[in-house]
Amino acid sequence: MDASIVTYLVIAHLVGDFILQNEAMQRKSSSSLVCTKHVVAYSLPFLPLWVAYLVPTWLIVAILVQHWCQDRWALHLRWMKWYRQTPPDRWPVGPLCVDQAWHIACIGIFSWVAKYIG
Repeated sequence: MDASIVTYLVIAHLVGDFILQNEAMQRKSSSSLVCTKHVVAYSLPFLPLWVAYLVPTWLIVAILVQHWCQDRWALHLRWMKWYRQTPPDRWPVGPLCVDQAWHIACIGIFSWVAKYIG
């Protein structure tokens, strides 16, 4: 997979997760419906790559499914607790940093797999 495509995937992630997320979507771990609305909005910046056949469908689906699961069940918070990272009361931006690190790492892993299996 071309590095420029991976760069676009990361930019699409940032636009979808920050610019296209409103206050109501912040409560995405509270219900599957709210999380689904968030992921639908989140998916919009990825559409041009998919429509132009620049990324395989499975890659977009993997990114969206991973995003929904992580956000719905607040997996980044579970990771922080399990791995005994600094708790949010002592590191207020920690959950955001860990959340974004997981999302971007998964995009990188999926992109690496796509490079070798198409």
